[in-house]
Amino acid sequence: MLVIISDLHFEEEASNNIPGDDTHPPILFSRNLPGRVFAAFVAHLAAEAVRNGAKRLDMVLAGDVFDVHRTGLWFLNNPAGVRPYVHNDQVTGPLEALTLQIIEAIRQAKGVNKSLEVFQLLAAGKYWDGELKKFPVPVTLHYIAGNHDRLAGATPAIRRAVREALGMPSSPAPFPRILLFPQEEVVIRHGHEYDRYNFALDYSDDEVIPLHVPEEGYEAAPFGDFATVDIASRLPALFRQHHGDARILASRTLRTIYLRLLEFDDLRPQSAIFNYLLYMPEEHLEPDVVWREIKPVIYELLEEVHDNPFLLEWLERMDRKWRLDAIDVVQTALALKLWRLTGIPLGLAQFVSNSILGAQKERPGVETFVAREEVIRSGQYRFVVAGHTHFPKTELLTSDEKGERYYIDTGTWRNRVPSTPDFKAFGRLKALTYVIIYGPDEDLGDPPQPNKTASLDFWSGVTQRWPHS
Repeated sequence: MLVIISDLHFEEEASNNIPGDDTHPPILFSRNLPGRVFAAFVAHLAAEAVRNGAKRLDMVLAGDVFDVHRTGLWFLNNPAGVRPYVHNDQVTGPLEALTLQIIEAIRQAKGVNKSLEVFQLLAAGKYWDGELKKFPVPVTLHYIAGNHDRLAGATPAIRRAVREALGMPSSPAPFPRILLFPQEEVVIRHGHEYDRYNFALDYSDDEVIPLHVPEEGYEAAPFGDFATVDIASRLPALFRQHHGDARILASRTLRTIYLRLLEFDDLRPQSAIFNYLLYMPEEHLEPDVVWREIKPVIYELLEEVHDNPFLLEWLERMDRKWRLDAIDVVQTALALKLWRLTGIPLGLAQFVSNSILGAQKERPGVETFVAREEVIRSGQYRFVVAGHTHFPKTELLTSDEKGERYYIDTGTWRNRVPSTPDFKAFGRLKALTYVIIYGPDEDLGDPPQPNKTASLDFWSGVTQRWPHS
């Protein structure tokens, strides 16, 4: 019984909270799921293991479990100014210390602490279902680092801390990049390997993706690390710095914008962030009103990042030399420092944002890249299971004399902010996805099915409760 979940995105959140004052309530924002959700999930797995005659449980946490990037701690008590977008072999001294501090803060965060207790119990072969019980089959917990927890595998000390948090046996050994389960015919990745913005190697134009991707792709920092830390996580901190906590607490408009800034990482597609900030019809806020409040903050951000070597290098790498696109506009604006000369009118900002969204629409779906996996083409494996996108799906990749082969996206265990097709309206949903794959001697059916190979259960759902408007 192989169970795969991913993209839990456990976060440290206290650094983004704004304490209330005598007349205004605090601003508290949490994305972490409560521990009871995971406790109920594991109790369900125990029942499924018995019902389907499972021989063992291999629980795979397939990346982006600890969100090391999405925290305000990068901007507090960080005199060395270290950042995570460096090669893993450069995670030493202050950067290693801060990474360990962030992981510990995540571990102690509200909701996360109870969720991790569930995994610690499971790793010990136990679970809670009204009372402490023994899990009905032997349990092995597996962990793959994704892009948001890339640094989780950077050093022996960090790897030990992550294993301890999950209840895994203590070890400084590197985490696997990929997991293979031949009996269940499954290849498991995190899934950022197919994303040129969040993986250090670009397979966009490759005809075949090898089973074992070069280590450099996982060790080096991708552009997404910079975007998450020094744009997405930096904007809320700069917004507080510019407007001041007292003014944000007192202004409904500023409170709303600040909460939007904190929700950015749940947005899909993330390239719609500008529209997400500008269009707030449910709050009766016009785009020009929102732009007036965030424009000076964006100028401050541009002052911080315009000559950042990592940013400039990645813009050069991502630029398509044969055509004019949004990257060229961004490069020109940074080089000329347009915000200093003429300012950035709302129309120009919208043009750049719309250009990025247009490019996003043109990009092939992830299943196009997964179909290039050498093990799919050869028929060596039946399933490639990966997360990263937060969009759960099951896609048939091919079907021939070697059988059907599928791509399964494990979605996410957190809030999702979906957009309308025109990217001008947004919702909020709570999501949960998990995959169970049984081997040939499990889940035989009634009556038992002869010559069974693998079998699949894919469960994905959303939930939400809306108040009266």
